[in-house]
Amino acid sequence: MMHMATQLKISSEDVKHLVSHPERDVRAVIAQKVCREIRAADLTLREREVAKEILWFIARDAAAMVRRALAITLKNSQNLPHDIAQKLIKDIDSIAVPILTHSPVLEDDDLLEILKSKAAAKMMAVSKRAHIGGDLVKAIVRYGDSRVVASVAANDGAQIGVELGIHMMDIYQDDDLIKESFIARRDLPPLLIEKLITSVSAEAARRLYENHEIPLDIAVDLAGQSRERASVDFISQSWVSNDLKSLIARLDKEDRLTNTLIVRAACCGQMKFCAQALAQKSGVTIHKSSLMLHDSGPFGLKALCTQAGLDNRDFAILRASLVIFKDLESVGGKISREKYQSTMLERVLSLPITFSDADTDYLFDKLDTVCVA
Repeated sequence: MMHMATQLKISSEDVKHLVSHPERDVRAVIAQKVCREIRAADLTLREREVAKEILWFIARDAAAMVRRALAITLKNSQNLPHDIAQKLIKDIDSIAVPILTHSPVLEDDDLLEILKSKAAAKMMAVSKRAHIGGDLVKAIVRYGDSRVVASVAANDGAQIGVELGIHMMDIYQDDDLIKESFIARRDLPPLLIEKLITSVSAEAARRLYENHEIPLDIAVDLAGQSRERASVDFISQSWVSNDLKSLIARLDKEDRLTNTLIVRAACCGQMKFCAQALAQKSGVTIHKSSLMLHDSGPFGLKALCTQAGLDNRDFAILRASLVIFKDLESVGGKISREKYQSTMLERVLSLPITFSDADTDYLFDKLDTVCVA
């Protein structure tokens, strides 16, 4: 067994479970815990060697869920070894994309190799990096499709001079999305403004002179996911008010009271929201919904979920989340809110249930935020 560097605070037991535990969900939770320690530490040369050895165990894990925990947690960290980052960006999209979008340890040559592969999701990730040099922008234009080019055109961190900008507009002169993307930039040179004015509508020309604070979002479905994430965070601050019923009704009216939103709220321990949401979707009273939510019998939660339009997988996650919730509630005020939230999420992620990639990423991000706070 390797010796742990004291600053890292990684136990030998964690490393043992990381290497040999049969359940991928448990390995994923431990992997994120270990990666958080590595991310937070000011590593010596020896500690970097130890950390790298541990990270290679995670990067080579057969379960994508475990490797994704590494990618999400260390996506912004300088403590991610370069060769491991290189391996991760060649992995499946859900693992490669966070690293390609955020990692500061990647070099232009690494990104250029990805662009040459013409893998759509990975190219899109590169186009969204905080800083993109002119040569990489040229490579994106050369290898990418119009959506990727539109994404980099709207990215204020991408170095796009007048000559390159005009070249891009000439190639995509009939593509309104590219034009809208340039309009979304805050640093548009005067020559590009003049060129755009000659090729866009009067309404678009007017927007050229406005300050566009909201960046162009190419994928509307991703924007929807962002709203959903924000909704769960907002819900956690809504219990003290009397507006929960109104909030639920408004979400339902706007078709935002989705099954995914209800399940994610349950995983975060927001059971009052779940009761009100299930009442709204099923048409029963909030009193009846609350009783059915906490009733394990055949006419309880299962019937409520069926009436509200949730499937068997949603029901299984809700039921498991309720068991964890009741167990933690029995502890009462003995643990802090942060400890309660992190414990709830860790136990949910350890459940023998197959979460979607989007749900897994959300729960890991939420756990990461709670632990950092």
